[in-house]
Amino acid sequence: MTGLSKLLVLSASYGAGHEQAAIAVRDALLKMSPETDVRIVDYMHHVHPTLDSIVKYCYLKSVRYAPALYGWFYKGTSQIPPSSLIQRQLNSLGIEDLAAELETYNPDVVFSTFPTPAGVVSYLRQQGRTNVPSATVITDHAIHSQWIHPQTDMYFVGSQHVKNGLMARGIPGETVHVTGIPVRPGFLQAFDKAQLCQKYGLMTDVPIVLVMGGAYGVMGDIQQICEELFTYPHPVQTLVVTGRNERMAQQLSELLPSATNPAKVFGYVSEVYELMAIADLVLTKAGGLTISEAVAMQLPMLLYRPIPGQEVQNAKFLVRSGVAVLARNRKQVSERLHELIVANPGRISAMRRRTLHVRKLNAAESIAEKLLDLASFRKNRAYYSYR
Repeated sequence: MTGLSKLLVLSASYGAGHEQAAIAVRDALLKMSPETDVRIVDYMHHVHPTLDSIVKYCYLKSVRYAPALYGWFYKGTSQIPPSSLIQRQLNSLGIEDLAAELETYNPDVVFSTFPTPAGVVSYLRQQGRTNVPSATVITDHAIHSQWIHPQTDMYFVGSQHVKNGLMARGIPGETVHVTGIPVRPGFLQAFDKAQLCQKYGLMTDVPIVLVMGGAYGVMGDIQQICEELFTYPHPVQTLVVTGRNERMAQQLSELLPSATNPAKVFGYVSEVYELMAIADLVLTKAGGLTISEAVAMQLPMLLYRPIPGQEVQNAKFLVRSGVAVLARNRKQVSERLHELIVANPGRISAMRRRTLHVRKLNAAESIAEKLLDLASFRKNRAYYSYR
């Protein structure tokens, strides 16, 4: 019997990364400790469903139509101290609901995959209303004050780069664990590419480009980019995933009859790891979930117009690591594709090899082990705050 009887996971449904990280860690933990009761809560929806809908709508519209405005907000809040008015207000969001949840559910540990509830837990601890251990996974290669709270006992991060950034802001290094960003087991397995190509009706000797517009299909210019790929003057096969954007899927499907290259359009795909396994290159945004999955699959990336904020920081880290190239406009997309597919295809192989220096395949398991340790400290009355 482990010391972790109950784990409360606080997540959010802004994109898919926070939810998928929660699920990946839950599944890893239950393999180690089947008797643990794990409750995953979509925090924002749980405490204020109307506000959640408004914020989600504004977020999607801003990143699609006014990314500079979102970037301004992100940058403006990146350095705010915990004592600031806006941070205190955020830390009070749903505080009574969470206090009641902690009292009735009585978890041994609270694990946050979204920054807002991590701040609320910290504030409750500061007020002396709970002493529950608190841990947080940062789901981007970015450093932002929204993730940093004085009563967080453990941080799990995707790279040494993020750990260094947290330490520069005064977080003790022993509380920050470089585990990697957790992904589902499907992205960690080996695949037979020839077999999958046969399944999807593709050729094994022609480059395959996977285009991903994010969970809600918000990548700009995707129709024009796909139209170019569908009629590319050199041999290439294109797979497009539009996520939950059904309108985009329909619009792109209408281009297929005029395509001169093999092309397929998918909506939301639960087994996207199969598409990543056969792709030679993924053209995508720089969202934390997609890039983590791509790195796990050793899939080189062409990052297109990352959203100012965490995606720009993600892109900088990946380009610096040599596993991705960046395109800031459609002209650069054409140039990068020509370089990687036609002029210098060996670069894709080099990028694929470099992912071995970046990926961490046991992120979910490593986090689960640390959560079990954190619970044991409390159960044995040896639990203490690292802060």
